[in-house]
Amino acid sequence: MERRIFAISLFLVAFFAPGILAGVCNMTGLWRNDLGSVLNLNEIENYKLKGKFLTAVEAAKGEAGSDRRARVIGIKNNGKEPTFSMSVAWDGGSITSWVGQCLMLEDGQQILRTTWLLRSPATNLLEDWKSTRIGQDTFRQINGDIPQGIHQKSVNL
Repeated sequence: MERRIFAISLFLVAFFAPGILAGVCNMTGLWRNDLGSVLNLNEIENYKLKGKFLTAVEAAKGEAGSDRRARVIGIKNNGKEPTFSMSVAWDGGSITSWVGQCLMLEDGQQILRTTWLLRSPATNLLEDWKSTRIGQDTFRQINGDIPQGIHQKSVNL
């Protein structure tokens, strides 16, 4: 009987301990994506997200505005690895929205794994077909402050 209780206890510890020890994904902080863009994000009350985004890429020069910075607004769910959405309205008239999840890696690091939509203004209905782009980003936490300038890249998205 003692062996059975021990086996059940060992199973419960093995099953539940990783989640207890892993902690909760904290989205507040500075994040960099695979293309070098930087996100400064804060979790605020009632599951809201707020921050600033500095893009390192543009589909065409000037599309993100002269300083390539924009305000971020969003929402998140509660939980250990919350899902979220956030959006940016660029000075050039485009809007980018990300939907994703804050994930804890086995080594204790956190990432924001996202899928994004970029909507650029269409000049007319015939051009509408090419005004929405889709892609994925992985943001990794970094230390420091949001950079004053990032080497600008123009890419075909």
